[in-house]
Amino acid sequence: MAISRAAWFRVWNLGRARTRSFTPRVVAYAFGIELPYSLLVPVAHLRLLGVVDSTVQARMVGLIGLMYVVKTAGLIALLVHMLRPIERLRRYAVGHPLRSGAGFEEPGAGAAAPPEDLILAAANAAYDTPLAFATVWAISWALLYLPVTVAFYVIAPNQSPLGVQRGIALALFALALFAAALPLAYSILGRLLSPAAGVISLLARERGLSVPGKGYSLAVRLVILGACLAIAPTSWMAAMVLGETAGPAKPGLNLTLAIFSMVAVTWAPVCAGFLAGALAGPFQQVAAVIQAIVRRGEVDRLERIPVYFKDEIGALAGGVNAMVDRLEESSRRTRSYLAERERLLQDAAQRAAQLGAVLDNLVEGVFACDRQGRLTMLNASGLRLLGLSGRSEQVGRMVEEVMDLSRMRHSDGRPFTRDELPMVRALAGETIVQEEQVLEGGRAGRDVFLRTSAAPIRSECGTILGAVTVARDVTELMELDLVKDQFIRVGAHELKTPVAIMKGYALALLRNTTDLPAPRRKMLEAIDRGADRINRIVDDLLAISQVSLDVLQVSEEDVDLGALLQETVDRAAKSASRHRVRLSLGAERPPVVRADPERLRQVLASLLDNAMKYSPDGGDIDVRVAVAERAPVSRPSLCDAALFSHRRGSAPGFEAIVSVRDQGVGIPAHKQARIFERFFRAHTDTRHDYGGMGIGLFLAKDMISRHGGRIWFESEEDKGSTFYFTVPLSSEAPTVDRR
Repeated sequence: MAISRAAWFRVWNLGRARTRSFTPRVVAYAFGIELPYSLLVPVAHLRLLGVVDSTVQARMVGLIGLMYVVKTAGLIALLVHMLRPIERLRRYAVGHPLRSGAGFEEPGAGAAAPPEDLILAAANAAYDTPLAFATVWAISWALLYLPVTVAFYVIAPNQSPLGVQRGIALALFALALFAAALPLAYSILGRLLSPAAGVISLLARERGLSVPGKGYSLAVRLVILGACLAIAPTSWMAAMVLGETAGPAKPGLNLTLAIFSMVAVTWAPVCAGFLAGALAGPFQQVAAVIQAIVRRGEVDRLERIPVYFKDEIGALAGGVNAMVDRLEESSRRTRSYLAERERLLQDAAQRAAQLGAVLDNLVEGVFACDRQGRLTMLNASGLRLLGLSGRSEQVGRMVEEVMDLSRMRHSDGRPFTRDELPMVRALAGETIVQEEQVLEGGRAGRDVFLRTSAAPIRSECGTILGAVTVARDVTELMELDLVKDQFIRVGAHELKTPVAIMKGYALALLRNTTDLPAPRRKMLEAIDRGADRINRIVDDLLAISQVSLDVLQVSEEDVDLGALLQETVDRAAKSASRHRVRLSLGAERPPVVRADPERLRQVLASLLDNAMKYSPDGGDIDVRVAVAERAPVSRPSLCDAALFSHRRGSAPGFEAIVSVRDQGVGIPAHKQARIFERFFRAHTDTRHDYGGMGIGLFLAKDMISRHGGRIWFESEEDKGSTFYFTVPLSSEAPTVDRR
């Protein structure tokens, strides 16, 4: 598992900067500071015992020195043992540096982290050693002079007995040594080991480990250490006074008291200095982090605060670290959000620019408005269409002002009201598709014909937020359609006369000449059929011209549908020598319908012509008629006329259903939706392209619609087609016979 560069650098540098080992430095500092004070303690002890003989003093000093060496050696061994996990961690870090490209040691990201048990052991040592070792150290000082006192009476058996006062003085002396050694040792070790504890805490934190070690209350420690700082000099001075007054006066009292007073005075500041340094470091780190956040206004790349002690200060440092973690995470999320927002804004700006470019290059005029009907967008084509300039000047105006109601007309010439405008209707929830309008006084003073679509703009919950309108200038198309219709009408009229002449001469020759050879008779019959075909095409062209101009006339009279169908089928059968055309009228009497006989003949002839054109040689073409109740929908579910149920009832509720079925090539499924469109031919450029203009079915649908009927079909490719149309029965028609 990898750790960060900063954490690894701290561990790698632990004890490496000035010495090659961490533990000797701690030992040297601790016992080196203790040494000056330890040299004065034997003098005080001998003074308390009242030893004045130089020989005895020499022996006693030697014994004290030996005991001190033994005690110190034991304490050093214990301290080395307690600091061994920290030393192992340091050696692991120094032995695993990263190598830079130049070959120098350079710790950094990606270094192999130490094992977890090594980190936890080092943390225990760093946090627990100061108090545990200081306690052992203080106890060793308190007990050190007990065997020395016993040895004194062995060395000097003639010495006067100890006495109560001198015994109390020695007890106070031991208490003073304990109270002095405890804060001194704790403050020194705390000051020396707190950096290591902080480094290990950061390393454990990066590994996701809970920092081990016993927690001690700062308040309790300060009370104990403060009591020791008060007890030590007091007990020391009380012991010295009792010792001096327990026996005869000895020379050098004032000098001795001055020296001991100096020791008492200097010892407390030394302890306080080390203790203050250990306590002030974490607070300084917390203050530095907070100042950095305030100064920089961000928490990026801030170092975490080491946890020097397992107390309230450590909890404060951990809390600040957790706060910085959350601030960094929040900062990262904020930066990510801002970066994503900036990216989305750039994408939106790019899309808006692309959309603006697309809209400005559209031929159609595009307009959008808000919920109140104020224009929010229009493209360049819209400006040109309405003859406006200055897009910014138009945005914000009401729709009726921009559209200028005084110039808007319906296709029949009626003026527009505000509520009839497509965009206003779209704001009300209506969808408008291809509605025709006229804009008076458009370009070059000419009327502009528009084809407009509009739709509401809805939110995700369906609320209408505005509307959009697309208007297309179809003036040229309408003018072209007008020219085309005029050409068709004129051309059809011009063709009608020569076709009538040709047919008349063909019929005259066929009737007045009885001795014509068979080949010539066939030729004349072919001319007659061709003339009929051309005549039907001319009639279709005239009809389509009338449909386009909406002037097609449909007369109303009672028509015997059976007779009309029989006549049309017989005529088709004569010209369809390769097909069998059959008519089935059903069991009832032929129905009487209210219709235009010529238009019905034209519809049926068109359907029969298509059936014969796309049927194979020898194929059957069936024409059937039936009566059924008028369907309430535009297309009944049953399409076979023979399967319609026959019911008695009044004529206005019934209709005649005529079907023409062939066995031809059928209509491809993907072209069936357009089969009734004008000039559409389903088999153009295929092997079944047998010619034609593609207007027969268009006219058939229009004519049947004008009769109040319906037309539809069923078809499957390569299996034939069946076309149906309905005509309402005459209100005066006799009821249908049933059997």
